[in-house]
Amino acid sequence: MNVEVINPFINSVLETLEAMIGVTPDREAPYLKNSPRTQYDVTGVIGFIEEDLHGSIALSFPSRTAINIYNLIKGKGVTKMTREVQDLVGELTNIVANNARKILTEAKLSFHISVPTLVIGRNHAIRHQLNIPVVVVPFRIEDDSFMLEVSMKIQS
Repeated sequence: MNVEVINPFINSVLETLEAMIGVTPDREAPYLKNSPRTQYDVTGVIGFIEEDLHGSIALSFPSRTAINIYNLIKGKGVTKMTREVQDLVGELTNIVANNARKILTEAKLSFHISVPTLVIGRNHAIRHQLNIPVVVVPFRIEDDSFMLEVSMKIQS
């Protein structure tokens, strides 16, 4: 997988959370995903398709991390997973995808993106396109963790 396709999404995660909660997450070492299962509770997924680029991204959070980010953004004291917290995960995924989209479009890649889909439940499965590797980029904000999955291919 081409880092020119992955880096816009990584940078978008960093910039989005810095802008929204005033904290830049720490990025950990990326790795290739070898199972469709996630280790987290709620995931936003967006697909990319067109002649130049196709694939998908997923932004996955444990409940605790999603709730903590929601509370930082909204200034509330939510203590359990709510529809609003879940919707925030979808919105964060959308923002990350659209910010990366701007960079990829400047690189003259043409594509469309889908609306975010939420997948909820402990150890749920996210099936990206089977013929495209999935790169997982873990992030940390203090004791909270989350991950970005990128499965993208530039068409030749």
